[in-house]
Amino acid sequence: MQKQSQFKRQYSVDRIRVCVEWSPSKYGRIFHWAKARSRQLSVTQRRARTSRPAMVSPGVILALACALAAAADDQTLKEYKHSILNSTSNVDKRVIQRLSSLIESNKTIDVDNIDKKLVARLRSLVNGTVEREVLARLRGDKNYNAYDDGVPETRGKIATVEESPAYASSVVLASDLLSLTSAVAGVQESVCREQGYRFLDGLLLNKRWALRMFDASAKSPQGLLFGSSFHLGNFDECVTIDDPSDEGLGVEGQYCLATIKWPQAENKKVRTGRGGSLRWAVCVPSACSAHAVARFVSDVLAYTVGNTTTVVVGESDCYSRRPLSVTTLDVGYLSLILLFASILLLSTTYEAFSLYLGLGKHSVTRDLIVSFSIINNMKKILSTKQNNSLGLDCIAGIKTLAMIFIVAGHACLFIATGPVMDAEAWDRLVRHPANAFMLNNALLVDTFLMLSAFLFCRLLLIELDKRRGRLNILPILVFRYIRVTPAYMVVILFYMTWLPKLGEGPLWEDRMSLEQQRCMKSWWANILYVNNYVNTDQLCMFQSWYLSVDTQLFFLAPVFIYSLWHWRRLGPLLLGVGTFFSLLVPAAVTYRDRLDPTLLFYAKEFSDIVLNPYFKDAYIKTHMKMTPYFMGLITAYVLHRIQSENYQFSKTLKAFAWTTSLILGTVTTFSVSVFYQPWYQPSTVEAAAYISLHKLAWGIANGWLIIACATGNGGIFGKLLTYKFWVPLSRLTYCAYLVNGIVELYYVGQLRHPLHITFFTVAANATAHITLTFFLALLLCLTFESPIHGIEKILLRIFARPVLSDNARKTEESESSPSSSQTKLESTS
Repeated sequence: MQKQSQFKRQYSVDRIRVCVEWSPSKYGRIFHWAKARSRQLSVTQRRARTSRPAMVSPGVILALACALAAAADDQTLKEYKHSILNSTSNVDKRVIQRLSSLIESNKTIDVDNIDKKLVARLRSLVNGTVEREVLARLRGDKNYNAYDDGVPETRGKIATVEESPAYASSVVLASDLLSLTSAVAGVQESVCREQGYRFLDGLLLNKRWALRMFDASAKSPQGLLFGSSFHLGNFDECVTIDDPSDEGLGVEGQYCLATIKWPQAENKKVRTGRGGSLRWAVCVPSACSAHAVARFVSDVLAYTVGNTTTVVVGESDCYSRRPLSVTTLDVGYLSLILLFASILLLSTTYEAFSLYLGLGKHSVTRDLIVSFSIINNMKKILSTKQNNSLGLDCIAGIKTLAMIFIVAGHACLFIATGPVMDAEAWDRLVRHPANAFMLNNALLVDTFLMLSAFLFCRLLLIELDKRRGRLNILPILVFRYIRVTPAYMVVILFYMTWLPKLGEGPLWEDRMSLEQQRCMKSWWANILYVNNYVNTDQLCMFQSWYLSVDTQLFFLAPVFIYSLWHWRRLGPLLLGVGTFFSLLVPAAVTYRDRLDPTLLFYAKEFSDIVLNPYFKDAYIKTHMKMTPYFMGLITAYVLHRIQSENYQFSKTLKAFAWTTSLILGTVTTFSVSVFYQPWYQPSTVEAAAYISLHKLAWGIANGWLIIACATGNGGIFGKLLTYKFWVPLSRLTYCAYLVNGIVELYYVGQLRHPLHITFFTVAANATAHITLTFFLALLLCLTFESPIHGIEKILLRIFARPVLSDNARKTEESESSPSSSQTKLESTS
C-alpha cells in the first residue's frame, strides 16, 4: 500500500509537466489546477520533495512554472525556490529550456514581481544546452535524438527516426493533455489507470506507441455544425498497437466508439439530421473496460464542454484483437458446410465423368447424385427457357426488377444511417421528388407479396379445374415449408456463428454482435414464421419479417382460392369482403395510433431499424400487409376468367386501362416525397387514407401490367419484362433476399471513414451492393437451395401423387429452379 501511495503521489506532481504543452491562452485554468494539486500535498510530503539533493524533477519545475504565472508570491514558489536555486546540471535541460521560453513568452506575467535571482538561475541551467540542440538540428547531427527520454543509459543510442520530431511535437501539442491527465487519475480500475499513466508518460517522452495511440483517437471535431456526427479516428492504427513490458504493464490498443449525447429541447420534435448524439473514437489500453472508458471520456469532456453531456460506451462499442474463439455451434456449422462442399465436389466430379464417358441414362440414384452437382444446378439457373402457355413469362422481369430496387433501397438505408460527413445531405435527397423511387421500398415489397398471391392462385385454379375440385392442399403447404426453410436456416446459422468473426471495423462489434445476439434469442421464431409478432425487439435478420408475412398469408389463401373456384358468385363476394377489411384495418390502426402514412426513411430514426417504433409495431405486421396479397388474388382470378373465356380487350378499354395504370403508378411512386417536405404535416385522417389507398392504387397498376403482358397487350413494357436476361436472375431473387442483410451489415461494420453523400456516391454503392448480393445468392443457391429442391422433386415423384397439371408441370421443368421465389407453386410437385 505504501508503494502504491508513493506511486500516486509521484504522478500527482509529474502530471503537471503538461503545462509546457499548453498555449498561453489556456494558462489560467492550468495554473489554478496546479495550485490546487500542490495544496493537496501535506507539509511532510512537500518537505520530502524539497530535500532531494542536487536533483529537481521535471514535475516540480513545471509546477513552479504554473505557480510563476499564477502569482509571484505564492506559497508553492517559496517552497520550491530553494530546490531550484541549489540544483545542479542534472536537471533535464530540454524541460528547463521550454520552461524558460514559457516564462519569457507569457505576456501576462508581471516580470517585475518575479524573483530575478530565480529567473537567472533557470536561464543558467539551460545555458549552452539550447545552442547545442539548435545547432544539431540545423547541421543534421545524426547523434541528436529527438526521441531521447532523458535517461543517460539510453541517450544517443538511436541515430535515426522514421518520423520527424516536428511531427511528433505537433501531434502532442494538439492535445488537451491536462484533461487527459485528470481523466486518467479518475479511472477506478487500477490496471487501466496504471496503463493510462504509462500512456501519458510515453506521450510526453515521444514514445512511438503512445503517439500512435493518441494519433488514432479522434481529435477536435470538424464539421460538427455541418452534420458530421461520426468521428472514427484511425481504427487499424489503434488495434495494431502492442507495447510489451517486462513489468507486466504492457499496453495493447483498444478501439472504443463512444456515444456522446447532449441535452435536446423537448418542445419540438425534429426528425431530420442525426439528433443529439455524436460518435467519438478513442484509443485506450486494452485493460480498460467499457465503463472505465465512458468515465474517462466524461472526465475529458468536463474540462471542455462541462458536465452537460452523457457518455455511453457499451461492451460492443470496444474492440481489441484477440485470439479467435470458437464454440461448439461454430464447429457444427462449419462441419455442415464442409459436408455439403464435399458432396458438391463429389457430385460434380461424378457428373463430369458421366458427361465425358457418355453415361447419360437417367435413374433415381443418378438423379439424386446429380442433384448436388454444380454443373447441373448451374445449367438450370442459367437456362432462359420458359413455358409460355400460361403467359407468365413477364413475371421473371417483374421479380428481378423489384428485387434489384429492394436491394438498392436497403443499401440507401444503411448508407444513410451509417457514418456520413453531412447528415443533411440525406435529408436533401429524400426531399427531392425525383428520388422518390428510392424511398418506396415498401411498395416494392408489396409487389413481391402480390406476385406470391398471384402465382399461387393462378396455378391452384388450374389444378382445381383439372381435378374437379378434388385436391389435397395439405401437401402443398407442407412441401412449401420444406422447400423454403433449409436455405433460410443456413443463413440464420451463419448469423449465429461465423458472421461476427469474418471482419473488423469501427462499428463491427456494435452491429454484428447485436445481430448475433438477436438470432440466438429468436431463431425459433424465424423458422416458425411468427417473428413479425413474437420477439419483435429481437428480430433476427431485419428483412426476415417478409417471409413470415408471406407464409402466414400463404396458409390463409386456399380458403379464398377454393371459394373462387367453387362458388362463382359467393367466392368473389368473399374475396371482396376480405379486400375491404385489408384496406380498413391499416387505416384504423394508423388513425388510432396516429402513425405516419407510410414508412418514412429518416436517418435519425433508423440507426437500428429493428427498434424503429413504426417498423416493429406496424410495418411488419401481417394485418398491415394484406392489401397487396388480396390484390394478387383478384388479379389471378380475373386473368383466369379472361383466359378461360378467351376474352378480347377493345382498344378503348386498353387505352383506358393503360392510362389509369400509368397515372396510379406514377402518383403512388412519387407522392411519398410530399411527406418529407418541411412545410407539410399530414393530418391523422390523411395518413389513414394514404396507408390504404396507395396500396390499392399500386395493386391496380401492377395488376393491369400483369394481365396486359399475359394476354399479349403489354407493348413496350411486355417486351422489356419478357427479356430473357431476367430469367436467370429471377431464379436467384429468393436467395438474394436472404443474403442481402449480410452485405449491408458487412458494409457498415467495416467502414473506416464517413461517406460523402451525393446521388452519385449512393448510386455507386448501391450498384456494388446489388452485384455482391446476387453473387452471394448464386453461391447459396448452388450449395443448398437448388440441390435440396432437386431432391424434393425426385422424392415427390416417387412417394407422392402429383398435384399439378401437366401444363404446370411443364412450367416447373422448364424453369426448374427452386429459388426463383418461394412464392412459386409450380415447384411443389
